[in-house]
Amino acid sequence: MAHTCGHHHHHATGNIKFAFFLNLGFAVLELIGGFFVNSVAIMSDALHDFGDAFTLGVSYFLQRKSEQGADENYTYGYKRYSVAGALLTALILIGGSGFVLAEATERLLNPTMLNPYGMLLFALLGVAVNGAAFFRLRGGHHLNQRAVSLHMLEDLLGWVAVLVVSVVLMFFPLPWLDPLLSIGISLFMLFNALKNAWASIKVLLQVNPLAPKLDKVKEQLLNLESVADVHALRVWSLDGEHHVLTAHVVSKGCYMPEAGAGLKQQIRSILQGFGISDATLELERQEELCSYK
Repeated sequence: MAHTCGHHHHHATGNIKFAFFLNLGFAVLELIGGFFVNSVAIMSDALHDFGDAFTLGVSYFLQRKSEQGADENYTYGYKRYSVAGALLTALILIGGSGFVLAEATERLLNPTMLNPYGMLLFALLGVAVNGAAFFRLRGGHHLNQRAVSLHMLEDLLGWVAVLVVSVVLMFFPLPWLDPLLSIGISLFMLFNALKNAWASIKVLLQVNPLAPKLDKVKEQLLNLESVADVHALRVWSLDGEHHVLTAHVVSKGCYMPEAGAGLKQQIRSILQGFGISDATLELERQEELCSYK
């Protein structure tokens, strides 16, 4: 289990690093290309991609930080740094989507004809670069990787829209198509960015990640022959994937250390099926009065 979790962490970090260098390289290419073809639009998009590269760099740093083990300052480890990275990326996406919506609405009201051939060339490059980054990041196990994947999807869809518009403009004078597609993509991204931001906030607020399954967790524990009752059952998540549980378990006659240790092992085996990576269990006798019920 530990090996698998570690593999997921290093895989996520490597994917974000890959996306960072790919995005940074494309931004430099755009800046040089925009200068030589004298296109302000392309150079402006280069600045946008430099901003994306900065966001990816920060996300990479926070993901690396989240892999550190526990110490005297962070007794549960640094996993929450990955959640901070996810929230930061989601907030940047929300702000970016709002900006694009405002710009696209203005262009929709005052459409101007674009150069479809230059658009097509950079659209093909944009789709290739951002497509590679998105497909490398998609399906991530961590909130941070999923947030960065969404960021790359925004860029990918943007370049797909440019590609479609450039082809259409070669045959039909429809300058309003570009801002219309941008508005549709921005609304889609805004919805998903808000969803990711809320998922990160829920982790930081320690919302129970197993709320719909909590009764089932308790039911499976009570099915154990040596368990009479379970109370003070509390669950929270470290990073959206690794969950922590504390509980008071009333045992039926498990008063010998060996019996108590065996019961705890049984309970931890059940909890692993619910994504509980850290469980603190207090065993109590049936006649014992607990003030935490």
